Order: sequence, then C-alpha cells, then structure tokens
Amino acid sequence: MLVSFATLRLFPVFFPADRSEHAHEVYDIVTSILFIIALFSLVYGVWSTRHLRKQLIERSSAHSEALSLAQHDPLTGLPNRRRLLEAFSVLTGDLKADSFRSVMMLDLDGFKPINDVYGHAFGDTLLHSFADRISEFIGNDGIVARLGGDEFAIVSPVFNDKADAAGFARRLLTRISEPFKLNDRQISIGSGIGIALYPNDGHAMTELLRRADIALYRAKSSGRSTYRFFELDMDASILHRTLLEQRLRQAIAANEVAANYQPILDMKTGRIAGFEALARWTDSDFGKVPPLQFIPIAEECGIITDLTKHLLAEACRTAKTWPEELYLSFNLSPVQLQDNSLPAQVAAILEEHGFPANRLVLEITETSLVKNPEMAKRIISELTESGISIALDDFGAGHSSLSYLRDFPISKVKIDKSFTERMLTDRQCAAIVEAILVLSKGLDIDAVAEGVEETETHQALNSNGCHYGQGFLYAAALSAEDAIALLASQEDGRLTFAGSADHSL
Repeated sequence: MLVSFATLRLFPVFFPADRSEHAHEVYDIVTSILFIIALFSLVYGVWSTRHLRKQLIERSSAHSEALSLAQHDPLTGLPNRRRLLEAFSVLTGDLKADSFRSVMMLDLDGFKPINDVYGHAFGDTLLHSFADRISEFIGNDGIVARLGGDEFAIVSPVFNDKADAAGFARRLLTRISEPFKLNDRQISIGSGIGIALYPNDGHAMTELLRRADIALYRAKSSGRSTYRFFELDMDASILHRTLLEQRLRQAIAANEVAANYQPILDMKTGRIAGFEALARWTDSDFGKVPPLQFIPIAEECGIITDLTKHLLAEACRTAKTWPEELYLSFNLSPVQLQDNSLPAQVAAILEEHGFPANRLVLEITETSLVKNPEMAKRIISELTESGISIALDDFGAGHSSLSYLRDFPISKVKIDKSFTERMLTDRQCAAIVEAILVLSKGLDIDAVAEGVEETETHQALNSNGCHYGQGFLYAAALSAEDAIALLASQEDGRLTFAGSADHSL
C-alpha cells in the first residue's frame, strides 16, 4: 500500500499536466490498477491477520488440552500423579502452625476378582463410579488423584486435630462401603486407608505418599475396611518384609524351601494313616521363618505357584517311598483356587513322579471358596474327577457355611485347633467339636482333629467318633528321613506316643 501511495504521488512528476492526453489515460489506468492492488492487499492483510489469530487460538487450545490430558487420568478424569504433585505445594502453602493436611492412600478390596468375573469394561465403570463418589466426598477443600490401577491418593481438607483426620477416614470408609448399582448389578466393595500427616510425617509429597502407602499395607493386614496412621516403626517393618521377600525369591529359585511331614493318626487303628506336607524355610540371616510369615508374602508377590509346584513335587517323591495305604495331604493357597490351570499343573506333577491321584488329599480353606465360588467349584470338580480328595481345612474358624459341604465334593473336614485345644476346658468349644463330629458322620465325611496335644483330648475325640487326629501329641513336623523312621517305630502296628499306654488306641 505504501508503494501504491508513493507511486500515485510521484507519477505526476514524471508525467506533467502539459503532456499529451494519452499520458493522462495511461496515468488513469496505472492509478486504477494500483488502487485495486492496494485494496486487494488491504483485504488480504485483514484476512491473514484473522486467520493467524484463529490458528494461534487453536494452537493455544490444543496446548491447554494436551497439558490437561498430561495431568489427568483418561478413565476417571481425576488428576494424575503429576498434577497431584503440582497441586500439593498450593494446598500446603498457607497452612497455619497448628493445622495440617492428611495424605491418604487407598485401593479397592477385591477389585481383581470383579474384573475377572464381570470383565474389564465393568471394572472400568466401577472405577469411574468410585472416583466420582470419593471426589464428591472430598469436595473442593482437597484433591483426589488416581495413581494407577485401583490405587488412589487424597490430600484432605485442613485439620486441627488428629481425631478429625480419623473421623474423616471413618466417614470415607462408610461412604465407600455403600453398594454401587451398575448395569443392573449391585456391587459392594471395601477399601483400606493409609494416612500420613503433613508436616508431621514429612514435607515432600513423594515421601508422604510412600509413608501413606506403608500405612495402607498395615491397614489391609489388620482387616477389611480399616485405616491406619503412619508410625515410624512401620518403616523398619516394611524394610524387613522387603528383604524377606528378596530372600524368599532366591530361596524358591534355589529350592531351599523344604517340605516337612506331620503324621495324621487313624484313631480307630492307632496307625499312621498319612502325613501332611508343611513348608519349612530356614534362612542364613533370618533363621527359621514361620510359614505364617512367608506364605502370605509368596501370595502377595505372585510366587506362590512356583513354591507350590516345588513343594508338591518334593512331597510326591517322598510319599512314593511310603507304604501304599498312606496318603499325602497338601495345602493349597486361596490364590490358587482362582487359577484355571491348577488341575493341569497338579496332574502334570503326579504324572511326572508317578504318584497315584487317589493317595493325594488337597486341603483348602473356607476363605478360598468365598472369593469366587463358581470358579472354585469348577476347579475342585476337575481335581476330584481325577481321583484327588479334597479336605476343608480350619473348619468352623472361617466363613463357615454348611452349603460348602453340600455343594462341593468335600471328603474330609479338619476341625480347627482353636476348638480342639480348648475342648476340655471350654464347654462351647466342646459342643462345637461334638457338633462337627455328628455332622461329619451324617454326611459320611471323615473328620480330622487338628491341635491334639494332650492324651485326654485324644481320648475325648476317640470316644466321640473322630476318625483322625493330628498334633504334637503324636509328633511334630518331621524331615522325610525322620518320617520314615517314625513309620518304622510303630509297635505292633500302632504309633507309640506319650500316655498311650494308659488307654487303648
């Protein structure tokens, strides 16, 4: 436009007024052309400016959207870990000296079975509904973030007393426990909550999350739907567990976890009817580690299947050297009754070591039946069809239901030792033991009493028609060699134990 304007101003200089009429015509044509060019340039400039502004707005919007996606979970729409870390400094920036915020970690109890039974799409819907529920509960005074899977983190509103934080956690657990109605189904879930306090337990969000996670682990170990505050001794406990897990992985890989064998006495004949294989582990640093300590670790970190395969194979090799009438009893983890490949795994081990299926008794707990009864029934049916017997362990101490004995192919019930050990001094325990014995007789199911430690207990069980007994009165868990020696030590075909001379076996 500047060029056009300058040309229009200078053109008369080069074409004076006294020049020919032809020159004036040329002048008019040129000025018209230049005016059109100038007008076109103006229109194009306006259009280009608007187009550029639109592109800048679109790019800015795209950048904002990308930033939002980078800071939020795509499934639930909640902030993710990155956004949580950024928001934490804002939420804690203006705290008064006598106030604090709680950093809470929580996850869903039993989420994996729900995913397995109803499918991942249903699980995603449940996660979305769960996220909406806790977001509504927290409100605008705190923040909720999804860290991954079914794991969530919360920065609570400001509290002035630890009791306020505890009350907040209890109310949140109550809200979570209310049923979800999804796709014509009603689902109830629970959750544990681990709590770390800012600034008491740390100033960095990453450290507070770590400590809240430790407290969550302790809460879930304490029971369903509970909460725990972080305590300093938890750090030492988690470190111990982590080291123990590392050593257990090494021990399983090196086949250092061994099977010991505790005899099961036939009370009618007085002879050993079989042995229960029990896992035993001695570590060079930790010493003798109780099964109640390392078995849960193996279940939690996903190595229980490897441990079971090793121990069952070892037990089958050992049991094959026993007299043919003796059976081998072996414990299954509840985790394994959720594995469809279990029957094939057991069958492969039996075939490899030439051990008859009808001499194997697999012990399961009532808890393993509660989680997914349909899958458990299918797996147990496959096992029994091959000739394997099933025993219901710790009967009466868990989620006892007579329907298990009706609906599942159970051939033995093992009376929990908490009843057997007190049956001589506690009338209620004695009544429970008697009721189980009457029930087993009516259903034609063998009863095995655990925890027999006194001769009088043995006599009472025998007189009430108990089929089998197991406990320290007869023998503790023995090595394979000592188990053979114990079999050889039976006098006149009967096992000798303390006080047995005073009553007939």
